[in-house]
Amino acid sequence: MLRVERVGEENWAGLRALRLRALEADPDAFGAALAEEAARDEVFWRRRVLIGDWFLARAPEEAVGMVAEEAVGVVALVAPPASAGYERQLDALWVAPAWRGRGVGEALIDAAVAHAARHGAASVSLTVADGNGAALGLYRRTGFRATGERSPRPRDPGRTRERFRLSLGTQFSTPAPSRPSSSTPTTIR
Repeated sequence: MLRVERVGEENWAGLRALRLRALEADPDAFGAALAEEAARDEVFWRRRVLIGDWFLARAPEEAVGMVAEEAVGVVALVAPPASAGYERQLDALWVAPAWRGRGVGEALIDAAVAHAARHGAASVSLTVADGNGAALGLYRRTGFRATGERSPRPRDPGRTRERFRLSLGTQFSTPAPSRPSSSTPTTIR
């Protein structure tokens, strides 16, 4: 059984470890470099957890007769600059290679989008690098649609990325808070 949960500042070390695994496994998928992220201190990682809502996917793992949980995926939900509080952006989505194609990406996106909707967001957007067919398929399956906006990739300006958006159909009555006060883990079977 796969479990997706929102993590808090106390989980900074687990988030750091998973982020470094992601950068090592898929260095071209992110705007940051492994060496840069590995050199960051505890203060940086604690702040990073606080700038958005981070979700980890955990899967059961057999460990010497006991069942432990291994983090197998991650996604961040952040407020883009100048969003007026009504848009959120998915960022840093990654699923461990052994867990790809098993619903982890969908579970992470579903948890983040549901969280955004509960907290008043009208839409969720993301960018995908040209040529990343697996990610593109995932985003389309989960309801995201191309906006036509294109931009250069931050670490590789010779390559482009495209913005996708999912409308949540919520009204602009209450802005989404920057840090919700509570979270409930989501269990995905």
